[in-house]
Amino acid sequence: MQWLSDAEMPLANKFYRAYKFRGKAKRHDPCAVVRDGQHSIIACGCLRQLTDSQLLAGVAVAPDWQGRGVARLLLKSMAEKYDTQTYTFPYRHLVPFYASLGFSEVAPAGQPSAIVDRFHTYEKQGRDIVLMHYRRKN
Repeated sequence: MQWLSDAEMPLANKFYRAYKFRGKAKRHDPCAVVRDGQHSIIACGCLRQLTDSQLLAGVAVAPDWQGRGVARLLLKSMAEKYDTQTYTFPYRHLVPFYASLGFSEVAPAGQPSAIVDRFHTYEKQGRDIVLMHYRRKN
């Protein structure tokens, strides 16, 4: 796993476009990648820095590498950057996976407004997502 510099962000966006993922890496937001033996990006994830929280977003694994533990490797390695105000919006079928990494499903009420507003926007787009909050394991 490697954190990209601001200058390397276009590499993450090239990865997202190549595999038609919705993600987009933004300058100044921490973005991590996993590379294969030929140094090609095979997985990517970003932490969107919001006013009072951060959102784990854009987690994607190249199709040929899915089901091989690459996402778990990426997210466990990224966990050093998670804090108590880290949220994510996984698709419903991925809830058990995110729960195994320390995320818990939460109701929108009482969560930071920047998170809730974005969550409702995505829901209105018809995405079958769940709001989850990271709890650091002691």
